Amino acid sequence: MKDAVERSVDWLYLRNLLHRFIESKQTFPFAELCYLHANVFNSENDEEELYKLMAAVELLVLAFDMFDDLEDLDNFTEPWMDIDRGEAINSSSFLYTLSLSHIHSLSSPYRSEILGLFLEYALQAMKGQHIDLANAVKTEKECLQMMRWKSGSLTALAAEAGVMFACGKRYEEVKEYGHQVGIAGQIENDYKGLFTPHKQDRKFLKPSLALLYLQRKFNQTSVDILQYVHSGKDFDEYFGSIVAFKEKLLEAGVTQYLNVMKHIALKKAETYIKKLPLPAEKLDELLTNLIKK
Repeated sequence: MKDAVERSVDWLYLRNLLHRFIESKQTFPFAELCYLHANVFNSENDEEELYKLMAAVELLVLAFDMFDDLEDLDNFTEPWMDIDRGEAINSSSFLYTLSLSHIHSLSSPYRSEILGLFLEYALQAMKGQHIDLANAVKTEKECLQMMRWKSGSLTALAAEAGVMFACGKRYEEVKEYGHQVGIAGQIENDYKGLFTPHKQDRKFLKPSLALLYLQRKFNQTSVDILQYVHSGKDFDEYFGSIVAFKEKLLEAGVTQYLNVMKHIALKKAETYIKKLPLPAEKLDELLTNLIKK
């Protein structure tokens, strides 16, 4: 990722700024997903070219992470949130464009197809983000569809890009389980976000599976948590501690509900993986890395 910046940015100030954003990333799960699929579908890839593709995937994801934080005005611990807003927006746009440029520089015979995947899934992710920003979700079905576009598109992109690089093919199964793995990951992240103090938008205040569940008011505890949602207080101030808050979520059934929804998504993903025309050991490699870990 840094190499891509080095080759494209000759202004030291901007180069250092982008390096700072890249260095803030602790893990690179989308690059790993891309690498996994490339090697499952072809064990003799050009490693140098594959790493360029992986960098492009992570550059795109980083740009979308920045867009998301800047649009939601949350996650203020990230380095792009403590600089001039205009610079941050332009930096995220630069990284987005750089990811596409990096694809264009590939020598792969499937370069055009890979670029098409990037554009297709970027548009889907943007559509999902806009639905989220507009608070347009009213039902569980609509919420899952929004998550499929907003988050599932990026996991589907990483998986499909790896496959396309490896063999020049698209598999409907890869697209579908990519989306489902993304939904499962988003459900888990949304749950963790409920306990993150620096998430200033307070995830309950936006349409989400958790809020939609609570609004059905299955029990008095759900009503109590809804009162907290609109109180303007932090969970530790309202409930006394994070432990007490987690107990309330259990009593209301929120924790169990989100866990069930996550495992439904993973079960769907597993079903699609098993439909792929691959040897048993390859299927097991996908299942181990995507479902069982």
